[in-house]
Amino acid sequence: MSSSASDEEVRAAYRRLVRLHHPDHNRGSAESARRFEEVQDAYARIKELRSHAPAEEPRPNAPTDQDLEARLAKMERDLREAHLARERARQAAREAAAKSFPRPSDEELGYVKTDDSFSKILHDAREELSDRFTEATEHPTAKRVGDLIDELAAKFTGESPPRPRR
Repeated sequence: MSSSASDEEVRAAYRRLVRLHHPDHNRGSAESARRFEEVQDAYARIKELRSHAPAEEPRPNAPTDQDLEARLAKMERDLREAHLARERARQAAREAAAKSFPRPSDEELGYVKTDDSFSKILHDAREELSDRFTEATEHPTAKRVGDLIDELAAKFTGESPPRPRR
């Protein structure tokens, strides 16, 4: 093997030789046992030598460029300023979220007029019922339904309920 062989190549050669000379594969041959021991010893020595081998020398640092250092310093300042600006923005957002701004209701904004619209629905229902039950106005169930609708509408509008019909 070449002395420049990689660790993977050495390991592959070791495994191949161990398989080839293992005594169990060679019917207990004394020659195979001797060769097997030699392979084991050689591999152990190679591993030991490679573990104590000096590391590659570090490469010398490249000469520094004054302009490069100035640009790096400016970039670091810009980065610090950006972090500070982001933190100030977060703090301002937290403070704004903590403030309570009373929101006008939908009725105040004119989107919904609950009392008026509900009263209108009840009034329309009463009209519809009275149109359908004109011939049955004397029926007690029709009278009671009409009275209940009138009572409900009066509660929403704040008016006094009409007197029940008899």
